[in-house]
Amino acid sequence: MRETEVVWGVSVTLVVMMSLLDLTICIKCPEHHGEKPAHDPLLPRPSDASGMSSGGGAACLWLLPTSVRGGTPPKGWLTTGAQNYSTKHKGVPQACLPSLRLFPALSKGSVSSWKRMGELYYCLSEIIEQPSPLSGHNHLGCQNTHIMYQNKPPFCANPIVLLKQYEICARPKFIADGATRFDVEQGELGDTWLVQAVSTLTLTPKFLDRVVPPDQAFDHTYCGIFRFRFWHFGDWVEVIIDDRLPTFKGRLVYLHSTDPSEFWAALLEKAYAKLYGTYETLTQGFTTRALQDLTGGIVQSFSLTVQDKLLTYQVLNSAVPRSTLLVASINLEKDNKRNLRLRNGLVTQHAYSVTGLARVRSKLGETPLVRLRNPWGRGEWNGPWSERSWEWDSLSERDKELLSVRVRNEGEFWMSFDDFARHFSHLDLVHVGPDDWMNEPALHSKKPWRAVLARRRWRSGYNAGGGPTFTETTAMNPQFHVQIPRAGLSKCHVVVSVVQQYDTAMSAQDNKKRHQLHPIGFAVYEIPANMTRLTTAFVTEHVPMDVTAHSHARETVTFFTLPPGDYMVVPHTQQPNCEAKFLLRILTDEQSNIWEVNEDNMVFRSISLERLDEGMKKKEGRTVLLKLLNKYPPELDPQALHKFLKHIGKVTFLVEKPTLDLVKAMIMLRDYNISGKVAISDIPALLVMLQFWRTAFLKFDRSHSGKTSSYHLRPALWEAGVTVSNKVLECLVLRFAKSRILTSEAFLMSLVRLHLAHERFHSIDTKMKGNPLSLEEMILMTAYS
Repeated sequence: MRETEVVWGVSVTLVVMMSLLDLTICIKCPEHHGEKPAHDPLLPRPSDASGMSSGGGAACLWLLPTSVRGGTPPKGWLTTGAQNYSTKHKGVPQACLPSLRLFPALSKGSVSSWKRMGELYYCLSEIIEQPSPLSGHNHLGCQNTHIMYQNKPPFCANPIVLLKQYEICARPKFIADGATRFDVEQGELGDTWLVQAVSTLTLTPKFLDRVVPPDQAFDHTYCGIFRFRFWHFGDWVEVIIDDRLPTFKGRLVYLHSTDPSEFWAALLEKAYAKLYGTYETLTQGFTTRALQDLTGGIVQSFSLTVQDKLLTYQVLNSAVPRSTLLVASINLEKDNKRNLRLRNGLVTQHAYSVTGLARVRSKLGETPLVRLRNPWGRGEWNGPWSERSWEWDSLSERDKELLSVRVRNEGEFWMSFDDFARHFSHLDLVHVGPDDWMNEPALHSKKPWRAVLARRRWRSGYNAGGGPTFTETTAMNPQFHVQIPRAGLSKCHVVVSVVQQYDTAMSAQDNKKRHQLHPIGFAVYEIPANMTRLTTAFVTEHVPMDVTAHSHARETVTFFTLPPGDYMVVPHTQQPNCEAKFLLRILTDEQSNIWEVNEDNMVFRSISLERLDEGMKKKEGRTVLLKLLNKYPPELDPQALHKFLKHIGKVTFLVEKPTLDLVKAMIMLRDYNISGKVAISDIPALLVMLQFWRTAFLKFDRSHSGKTSSYHLRPALWEAGVTVSNKVLECLVLRFAKSRILTSEAFLMSLVRLHLAHERFHSIDTKMKGNPLSLEEMILMTAYS
């Protein structure tokens, strides 16, 4: 393919940036050069579309400097007009420009990273700015096949047409008078779960602004692209889309606003469909997933139809005062994609926000009440304790005023807790972190959570020990110590969430991969205050105080109420040796101390001839030394020492013959002059060290085969007088274990590398005032070499 040419003085910097964004840049006309238009391999081929047509789309992007925009393109270059493309180049498929892919936050979701992503959007908008705000052509198109990748879309007899906003109405608006809670209406996709999540988002304006940046409009800045942000595995990613929307007979067919001139909701749905691959993926989903994607919070779901009422009330009583969004809904098993108004005034498939709890005393006795708010503003409860019910007459005016019966938010109402538990089927909790609480004024009346976040991974042979039923290895999982101070606290509310890494982009080929998430969970152990790490002996003798149900979901969550004490949280996969990245989040409502269990890198046991067994020191040690003095020169090279160790192996501890590599490594421990040899006087000390290390290994070599599980490496190192950090241990497993098996030779070699690293570090630290390397860095460099 001939080299892509840049039109009329576009800078090289611009070309590089556009190539990084995976955009097609003005490919030479295939009719003149026999070339095929560029196509994003991630997008469906135009030939796959059947029964659908586009309401005017571009074939390629025409890049021109600002000074010459509006002129005619050079000969041989494609123009942006779909009509010109189709008439002049009939033999060429209409390959739209590939839509922009996801841009991960450059700084883990910080505000600065959003600004940098915004700069990318503004830079791109300037590049493709059009001569007239509402008369330009499509630039960042998506194929018609993006609507459905497998099944035919609704109205397949009359194809869906992709139209721009100004082709749908005369004066389009991105957001009309602010995105209110009454904006969103369901379309033909039946994605009621997404509608519920979006409607909940409108009750928190700052959260909505984060997902739907308000600095977009159909004015002089309009360039045919829009951007939205979604939470994905701990980061906020930005999705950029073009402005075409699916329509049928000139009307939007999917999610849309009640105002026909407002388009933020429809564009948001399109961006969300792009995040998950196609519109078809939105036909099935869960409110919990959408709530997390839109808020970034920890989402916990309860089925009120099977849960004990007392437990439900305890959950409400604990969550309402805190920085947690509560969403209640009525989900019917039949017609679950329709909104039905029930006789009691409630509407199915609608998200009602729980905003308060109260207890009132009346002639009927004490009654617990629940306050709810309908984001749609219609569908209020008309049963007992509704606005005009007779139950309010039994209360004093003071109680009525306290409950804000007269003055309240529109769409808000009270109902008894018994009616709430009887009529609502689902309750979702969205626990919001302290940073989001600070940025959202609507939550400032609630008590904020304290948060701890850790990104880790399960690696086979290192820390993928499986659930508590695997007592031999479950203690090898990552461990997090939660300490709730005993002074002044009666209890502490704790939320623990484990999210495994997941992929949102889906095609027909990797549809099955989506369901290959590992069943994950976590266990919580109550431990003594002086315990630093769970051991195999401890988990064998003690039952965890709680173990979550294992599921293939991307997140597992539990809401605890814990008394003061020390606890160990152990995230795990149900089966051992399952590898995956995970995100652990722990929220507490009181002061607490949380840290990951780790060890220092140190050699805490010195091995020397003075600590040798008397028999070995006086008899065997002297005998070995005499043999060396009589038969070998004062210094031995690796080959000579290797030959000697093979001869004395059966007499001493060396059951298996050491390899030449191990012998060379052992010499390095005493070869301070880098001569490649070891003095005879140092050999007994080396033999003592090898004997001690070999004895430590034999404690875990139950089959006496010279092999053990790599999960035993940490305790074996401790027996050999060495402790290592989690990172160093992972490095040692990767370097010396094979298929989760650790041989005695590999174990001895790892100890040699550890001792060498310690000696090198202390040597450099002594000679240099400021050592640029840390001890862990030195160990990693030495062990992995």
